[in-house]
Amino acid sequence: MITVNISGLDEIRNKIANINMDSLCYEVAVKLKDEIDKRVHFEGKASDGSQIGEYSEGYMKVRTGNYSENAIKRGKNKGNFKEKKSQAKAEAGVFTRGPRKGQPRPVYNQPNDRKVILALTNHMQQDFAGTPPIPVENGYGIGFTEEFSYNKALWNEKRYGKPIWNLSKEENQLAQDIVSKYVEEINN
Repeated sequence: MITVNISGLDEIRNKIANINMDSLCYEVAVKLKDEIDKRVHFEGKASDGSQIGEYSEGYMKVRTGNYSENAIKRGKNKGNFKEKKSQAKAEAGVFTRGPRKGQPRPVYNQPNDRKVILALTNHMQQDFAGTPPIPVENGYGIGFTEEFSYNKALWNEKRYGKPIWNLSKEENQLAQDIVSKYVEEINN
């Protein structure tokens, strides 16, 4: 006759039953939100690790404020754009046609890098980064509080033809690592 000591299993079962799933899910959601924000809004990467895309020449003018009327007209730097000394003094010129003709253009002061980072006015990025994880059935969700930002996020996925807001392989691994560490701490 073989006897099996299951008291060790009971101990493990009790430890697992004592896991605070709410706390664990919240921790995973917070860490993933930070990683997704960094990947999309600063590194400009889609879920598959590729660049989201590249901005067009016209969009770069809006993004940086480097319109043709801001170019230096003569001298050794002819054709180059005036260097902006500070955000407060930065100028993007005025609208030259349309209903807003003569009105100042908005100053976005974004970098001159052509990689898409989905942040011109930073509205969508601030909505995503500033929204705490939201309780949902069996855990927490991360996303936007404003429908406008959510719709813009979906539109960008369609526009660039790739998943942007899904978890990347590294983000999935991060979630698994957080859970493993949490379970390991409980076992010790």
